[in-house]
Amino acid sequence: KTLDEAQAIKNTQIAEELALPPVKIHCSVLAEDAINAAISDYREKN
Repeated sequence: KTLDEAQAIKNTQIAEELALPPVKIHCSVLAEDAINAAISDYREKN
């Protein structure tokens, strides 16, 4: 995926792909935040 495509990934997509149970949905939110932070950091440095 391109960076723009990766940044467009939403936590609901992550939860669906990983088949997370409802009590673990917060993990998908953390993953989305981590992806966006990593891409932002990369773009700032390059």
